Amino acid sequence: MAPHDYAKRKAKKKQHKPAVSRFVMLFTLLVSIAFVGGLLMLSQQPDDTKASKVVAEKTASKNTASKPIKKPQATAEKTDSFDFYTLLPDSQVTPGKVEAYLSTPKDPNKKTNTLLQAGSFRRLADADRLRARLILLNMPNVVAEKTTSNSGSVWYRVRIGPFSNRSTLNKAEDILAQQGIESIRINKTSN
Repeated sequence: MAPHDYAKRKAKKKQHKPAVSRFVMLFTLLVSIAFVGGLLMLSQQPDDTKASKVVAEKTASKNTASKPIKKPQATAEKTDSFDFYTLLPDSQVTPGKVEAYLSTPKDPNKKTNTLLQAGSFRRLADADRLRARLILLNMPNVVAEKTTSNSGSVWYRVRIGPFSNRSTLNKAEDILAQQGIESIRINKTSN
């Protein structure tokens, strides 16, 4: 093999990419056209100063039936044509009579018949594993119940409770949420 001289090698010409891609240029052009179109639409909107004068006249005619409106004295320099400052002091709003709302606070010591279901499993071993975890969290009355659905499948449901009052129920839900366990409230019916 012959030695190769790398010092006299020809440099490859680099292809120059445009500083801004065609996509960016097209996007900028479309946004600019949309902006100019929006400005043109706004410039063609009708002037609403006539509408505000009509509303002021109607308001003034309604108020003249009930009370005379004091007209401001003409000043040497008229700055605004707003009648708001004269209409507001003369207008009067009478709210309707509303009965006061009386709340009835809930009794935190009220007995509840609510259970929390922490999980539902096909295998008893999975249900026992969650039951043991809940017992270690000092949950009251943790039970794994075997239930059979209408189709004949067997489920093992891990339930906690019933709870003596609402505050202990809420506290148990908070502990389960902190552990990443989603719970479902089940209202137990009394027989």
